[in-house]
Amino acid sequence: MNRVVLFCAAAAAMASLPLLGQEAVVKLTTVAYRVHKQEAMVAFYTEAFGAKFREVQTGTIRSQFGELPGLTLKFVPIRDGVEFKGFPVHQLGFEVADVERVIALAVKHGGRVQDAPTRTGNRSHASVRDPDGNTIELYSGR
Repeated sequence: MNRVVLFCAAAAAMASLPLLGQEAVVKLTTVAYRVHKQEAMVAFYTEAFGAKFREVQTGTIRSQFGELPGLTLKFVPIRDGVEFKGFPVHQLGFEVADVERVIALAVKHGGRVQDAPTRTGNRSHASVRDPDGNTIELYSGR
């Protein structure tokens, strides 16, 4: 299980615990990716999910921060091939209006289908790999 999934599970568990006599509030607000194909990643997340990116200087590196409702995606470039070795794989899940559209955009920008779409009642689910190879779960319908 990767670190992002573990963090989210821990955060969800902690959200139900009282904090000094008060109800705890935990909200995931940022996710940082170390990216290899920054242009393709920005294009894919912009077209597929409507993220609005801006360049941010992070130390000596020019990163891209993408805004989604309630979440900032931080794409920090990997500086060289050696740094890419052992690159961690992240996994996010998105509720989208059209799973097939996002699959097509993933492929267009150098990603691929991980798990073809399946339907259970009104709900559709699929998984794709983004341009850097991270798995993204896609859901539609409720």
